[in-house]
Amino acid sequence: MNAAWFGLIGVVVGGLISTLWGWLSVIRQELADGLVGARLVDDDLARLEMGSDGAEAGHQPLPTAQTWAENRVALAKVLGFRQWSTVSAVYRRSDPSSAHTWSGRDQELSAAREALAPLAAGKRHVLSQRWHNVFGPHTDD
Repeated sequence: MNAAWFGLIGVVVGGLISTLWGWLSVIRQELADGLVGARLVDDDLARLEMGSDGAEAGHQPLPTAQTWAENRVALAKVLGFRQWSTVSAVYRRSDPSSAHTWSGRDQELSAAREALAPLAAGKRHVLSQRWHNVFGPHTDD
């Protein structure tokens, strides 16, 4: 009888360890994908910041839609709500008809790059943010 209980406990503990390991593996992959996406989008935003310094009125560079399209899912998984809203606002306002009337563009670009900075810096800097995004209150971020 004791052997049966030990066997059952072993199966339960093994299942918990396996589930936890799988969950941590998914989180690690999401962070890796988010890190790559953040660096690529940050590079696109840096190009925009440099281009807006010397741009003529009505000829401001636009965000690269392809960079955003390829990386937005990875970023959505790892950024908090406020960070996501700040970064995605730059791309929502990027259609050519509104580019020349975009007021506050430099502030939005700076805020978006600031929101991406912890993730673009590396996984170690975003682990606590990821933990907060998963388990913390969703109104703060």
